[in-house]
Amino acid sequence: MPRQGHLDRVKRIHGYLSKMCHATIKIRTDAPDYSAVPVKMYDWEHSCHADAKEEIPLDTPKPKGKLVNMTLFFDANVYHDVVSGKSVTGILH
Repeated sequence: MPRQGHLDRVKRIHGYLSKMCHATIKIRTDAPDYSAVPVKMYDWEHSCHADAKEEIPLDTPKPKGKLVNMTLFFDANVYHDVVSGKSVTGILH
């Protein structure tokens, strides 16, 4: 059941899209080069995850087509608001 707040949000989204009609979204299809990014190697042998293995269901369909590389960026500020103690997390897929 849509309410007034939902309509207000739709109006804001429509206003933003109408102002940004000249903008484009570009999707890069080549694999990004991460050779310059330092990689931290962790030793999980002495943790509770030492013997963890991925469980793949037996009825999983075979992959079709090309592989897809996804890039994910994330960051967190665990104690963002000193008064309330709330944290902030940002994720970009």
